[in-house]
Amino acid sequence: MLALLVTAGCGHTGPAAIQNGRLAYNEAILATDNQQMLLAVIKERYSERAELMAVASVTANIRVSAGATIEVGVGDSDTYDGNLTPFSAGATYEENPTISYVPVSGAQYLRKLLAPMPLEGLVLLSGAARDPAPIYRMFISKVNSIKNSDHSFTAPDPRFDKFVELVSQLVRQRDLHFAIDPVHGEQLVVVIDRSTDTSAVAAAELLELLDLSSLTSGNSTLTIPIVMAPNASASGGIGVMTRSVYDLVDILASAVTIPPADIADGVATDHPAPSYLGEQLKVNWSEDRPDRAYVAVPFRGGWFSIDERDTRTKEFFRILTGLWYSAISDSKDRSGTPVLTVPVSG
Repeated sequence: MLALLVTAGCGHTGPAAIQNGRLAYNEAILATDNQQMLLAVIKERYSERAELMAVASVTANIRVSAGATIEVGVGDSDTYDGNLTPFSAGATYEENPTISYVPVSGAQYLRKLLAPMPLEGLVLLSGAARDPAPIYRMFISKVNSIKNSDHSFTAPDPRFDKFVELVSQLVRQRDLHFAIDPVHGEQLVVVIDRSTDTSAVAAAELLELLDLSSLTSGNSTLTIPIVMAPNASASGGIGVMTRSVYDLVDILASAVTIPPADIADGVATDHPAPSYLGEQLKVNWSEDRPDRAYVAVPFRGGWFSIDERDTRTKEFFRILTGLWYSAISDSKDRSGTPVLTVPVSG
């Protein structure tokens, strides 16, 4: 009977282990990824080096064992009466995970962090967003002659906000699309439909902002090439310069609240005040661990955190973390990289 019970239990151990363990491991990896990312942002503000460890693999060894004991007395019952257990049984469940980490470094990884976002990536990211405006503000640093400021020492150009407003409006109306023009060597282009009065007015204002007023006449459908360049208005195109992942780290670092003691001691970098984008973000500091934190890390005797109710900072941090770990994934070379394997007792 015991053998049958153990056999039946083992038949359900595999599925039960997946149900109980997969989400737990996934949530733990996600939480520590966020903590690593936030700590890297904090250390940027303190001019300290930040190292990241990527989880290469998680292997969980599961063992189920069972045992049974029957005690039988022989001879005079007075010698064992009340001291024997006629039957006893027990089962043991053990889970021993082994986690492998890969240190993240190398020239390819550094290039991924410092290189401007490709235009194709900007198009895909903005297309997946419910509202593309925040993506444009995050990643576009310059479009033709219009500059997007990073910090307070760069005077904000009101034309950039207008540019974001007009492009977002046309995208929401389905009157502006990004496409590939195969006729001109897979050229990335913007296609604007000016067939309605609303789209025609918005398109004319957008063209004037981009110094492309010469394109206001013509067909109702307008196709404009987009290139990675400081300015392409002279050739009838749109020149776009994008930010890198590391630029976003610098912007978020400007929104970190530094404790008064660290300001007085001069241990934190004298960072310029954030511009429009950074002013919408907030990384808090407190002496004790905060109660309602989306992510929190201890550092220098206090806690830095992002409040779970701060949707703007959470969204910025989510995109930044996703791109950072995408750079890690793309640049990992498992063949020659040392791996730290840590067994964890269950």
